[in-house]
Amino acid sequence: MPDVVAVFNDPLRIVAAAVTPVVMVSATAILISGVNSRHISISDRIRSLSREYRSGGLDVSRRRVIQSEVVIFQRRLHLVSWATRLLYASVGCFILMALLISASVVKAGFQGVTLLIFLVGLVLIAVAIVLELVELQESNSTIELEAADVLSDQIPD
Repeated sequence: MPDVVAVFNDPLRIVAAAVTPVVMVSATAILISGVNSRHISISDRIRSLSREYRSGGLDVSRRRVIQSEVVIFQRRLHLVSWATRLLYASVGCFILMALLISASVVKAGFQGVTLLIFLVGLVLIAVAIVLELVELQESNSTIELEAADVLSDQIPD
């Protein structure tokens, strides 16, 4: 195993070590962009359904479908919001990791903490991905409600 102090006395190795958190921040930013897009989409759908609900002239069946969909969209919005928070927290971990790598130049001993923070960042990303998968599964529920509403009113041949 190489001498840790010798590794961090070499500026090229410091730069190489610092690249990992930069890459992780970039990758997480891409995930954040996708999750933010879902958040905007779900929020717009809730607003659209609320507008339709308030417009009046709807039969009882459609009002029930809208109410059921809004409940599901609220759950989905909650999942997406938590996924976003976790992704931002992971970015914070990776930034802190980059700072600790830089600080290791001055004072050795941050390597264990740096690895721990990196692992925490990865775990946060993994949990955010699980939340997004649950949200994706929930999205099927709203599609099923819409399809059932449309297909319940089938036109005879």
